[in-house]
Amino acid sequence: MTNKFEMMESGSVKKALAWLAAPAIVSLTIQTLYGFVDTVFVGRGLGDDGVLGLGALTIAFPIMYLIVAAASGVGVGGSSYISRGFGAKDQERVKKGIGNMIILGILVSLIFTIAGFFLLEPSLRLFGATDTILPFAKDYMYWILIGCVFQVLTITLTAIVMAEGNSMYIMGMYAVSSVTNIVLDYVFIFIFDWGIAGAAIATVIAQMINFIFLIFYMYRVSSLKFSARWLVFNPRVSWDIVKIGASEFVREGSLTLMFIIVNRNLVLYGGDVSIAIFGLINRIFGVVIIPVIGIVQGMIPLTGYNYGAKNYTRVREIFKTAAIWAVVSSLILGVISYAFTAEIFGIFTTDLPLIEEAVVAYWLADLSIPIVAFAIIGSAFLQALGKAKESFLLTIARQLFILPVLTVIPIFWGLTGVWISFPIVDVMTGVLTILFILRQLKVLKKEEQKYAVKKAAAV
Repeated sequence: MTNKFEMMESGSVKKALAWLAAPAIVSLTIQTLYGFVDTVFVGRGLGDDGVLGLGALTIAFPIMYLIVAAASGVGVGGSSYISRGFGAKDQERVKKGIGNMIILGILVSLIFTIAGFFLLEPSLRLFGATDTILPFAKDYMYWILIGCVFQVLTITLTAIVMAEGNSMYIMGMYAVSSVTNIVLDYVFIFIFDWGIAGAAIATVIAQMINFIFLIFYMYRVSSLKFSARWLVFNPRVSWDIVKIGASEFVREGSLTLMFIIVNRNLVLYGGDVSIAIFGLINRIFGVVIIPVIGIVQGMIPLTGYNYGAKNYTRVREIFKTAAIWAVVSSLILGVISYAFTAEIFGIFTTDLPLIEEAVVAYWLADLSIPIVAFAIIGSAFLQALGKAKESFLLTIARQLFILPVLTVIPIFWGLTGVWISFPIVDVMTGVLTILFILRQLKVLKKEEQKYAVKKAAAV
């Protein structure tokens, strides 16, 4: 563990970031692969109902994403909190942070499970479920809600492991659970004929496997050796975690608002087919953005650790390296996805008119992929520094752009207007992100100068 922290504090920034990000990228690739396979199995395994199954996944996605957003908020806030504890060599802070992260994760899962069962049908209707899609969406979400606690705690505990710099363990964990998910998908859908419910059950079992891996890590592998005595609710610590993670929750959770508007416009201007296409576009975008998310997962603990250690020059270098890597990787994968869009959509369906419509929609919706990559890195950087207010304001501003654009543009351009709303909002958000980051880099420079003066005076 000491060598890991030495690399984070004094090793090459590029090597340290790659060391933390690479396993995360591999893990995300594996997870996305099973998401791809899951979608293919639903699209092809449900026969004539394939489009309805794909539509159901699209409708269910924002609810699942809201759960992930809440869990990620706890994970990001907690990771920032305990990473600064590691950097300051404060083990008590780390233990309190871990204990309160777990408590908050359990509370989040209970809230979503209970509320989900009582409000499932109206929620699905709210997100745009038509009469034909609704039965499939309900079958899928029923099982997802049952396994909600495993999903939330997996995200929360993963953040703890990443904060310790043990990303290789996470990679192995996701490799096992993802392969299991793919195998069970095939068995449950094609052999047992459980339909879309089979896909959900396979997902829940995979999440249970992740949870078991993480519990084992906490008790047997972690350098801190987790103890149940850490599970003591501390309002101050929990508030710090929530305060930092709030921007992550709003950033990801606010996409739920976007889905409501988008799905309703898709129903109005396109119908079930357009809803299915939107879900497929999200799958492709999820692949393109994998390196960016992996870089974020490596950057947050690395930035938090060095900020806690008052290594400000290194913090700035970490951001610049992460931003360049994110933009370049997203640009490369974006170009590839544009070159082979039709072939990619052909994996999910053989419906040529649907593929033709999907290709045009993707080309319009994902024009600004590199800008999105930079905005994600910028927001994560502010979170890692514990700048809750700045990160939260940046996130809120994005939603202020999203709502009017997605509401007004489709009125004039119909279905095309829905798709082009995305790059318009991304450009606006990208400009604002640049302004926020430039300001924060100046603040870091001043903090570095003050610390240097104080350190010199002490000598």
